Amino acid sequence: MRHPRSSPERAIVPASARTGFTRRGFLAALGMLAGSSALVPLLTPGGRARVRQIEAGRPLLGTWVRVVARHPDRELATRAIELAFAAIRDVDAQMSVHRPDSDLSRVNQAAGRGPVRVPHALLTVVGRALEFAARTQGVYDPTVLPLMRAYGFYGPPQSNAPTALQVDRANERTDWRGVQIDPVAGTIALAREGMGLDLGSIGKGWAVDCAVAALRAEGIESGLVDAGGNVYGLGAPEDEPEGWAVGVLHPATGRTEHVFHLRDSAVATSGNSERFVMLGTVRVGHLLDARNGMPSAGHLSVSAVARDGMDSDRISTAAFLTSPARMGDWPEALDVRYIG
Repeated sequence: MRHPRSSPERAIVPASARTGFTRRGFLAALGMLAGSSALVPLLTPGGRARVRQIEAGRPLLGTWVRVVARHPDRELATRAIELAFAAIRDVDAQMSVHRPDSDLSRVNQAAGRGPVRVPHALLTVVGRALEFAARTQGVYDPTVLPLMRAYGFYGPPQSNAPTALQVDRANERTDWRGVQIDPVAGTIALAREGMGLDLGSIGKGWAVDCAVAALRAEGIESGLVDAGGNVYGLGAPEDEPEGWAVGVLHPATGRTEHVFHLRDSAVATSGNSERFVMLGTVRVGHLLDARNGMPSAGHLSVSAVARDGMDSDRISTAAFLTSPARMGDWPEALDVRYIG
């Protein structure tokens, strides 16, 4: 994907001030600003040390990623932001299901043929995904790639829903228990030909965590990473001691349903309103129940707050696929909000 020649550097707009705000509109606005460069310095209360807030946006991970850094040293903040984007690009190179040369794609291509040596980060993320699959008895399953293909989310576009036989065949290749991790050898193997890992329910959260780690390593104590709605608030702005205000929109009305304040924590929202396919006259969302191979439509959306991006990502997905009664299974969740 082509990157803009330069990135926007803007003051972040508090969620409470976004009247009529929609995420699609905001992403479009960021895209139009991609050629601009307008630094907005912010003064701390009482005229203390000058703190600059710099924001940059890039197309990554199949979405628009923005990184905010607050620091008196403009060059340090700019360097930290670039390192955060570099960390996200590394995750994409390892875990993208869309890139045939990614480490994840190499594992999928070798399904049924033996183990593949992969980076330690991929071992970690797949391991965390399998742990959650066990906790949900397979409702959440990172091996849903065959089902995603059957419904037309990957590969050639489809005009009709898959037949029951096609769903059954895809479901036969969907089983988290068929993933074998060897941490000593540093390998991952898929037991059956045709199996495939899709880390869309956890990989974006990991990418956010890697970006935050890059900011911290450069001395940034206040900032924000937003990867298409997976958001981590680092520290807090001086004028918002509770943390970074992040609004969650109602999928049907577009109005702000709730505002989270993130201070060294992350939020992710799972739902079917933005990623779906039209199969005939039926709209099918991308969140599939791996037990039966059918689309899940029990809620409009679920937002989960956790201490890191990976936990918020996987919890929001698992919560969408199950029910509020399962919340006790995930002590990592700091807050979970259902809509619908």
